[in-house]
Amino acid sequence: MIDPATLITYVAVVLGFVFIPGPATLLAVARATTSGTPVGIATGAGIAAGDMIHTFMAIVGISAIIAASAMLFSIIKYLGAA
Repeated sequence: MIDPATLITYVAVVLGFVFIPGPATLLAVARATTSGTPVGIATGAGIAAGDMIHTFMAIVGISAIIAASAMLFSIIKYLGAA
């Protein structure tokens, strides 16, 4: 059984992460306010697609291989920039 003090601390930290916007949220809001709602939605969709790809790569272990190979990381980085 988890200690009540540890559980309270954990819940407080998780709630902090839930309610504090991250850089992706701030980017989507900034793009939506400067360029309009469709651009904000497209930005959010792009971030979500990138998150899904990264999660899939982590599940299959490709992320570890890419992290170990500087050349492969550079290739993927330049493909993403293109």
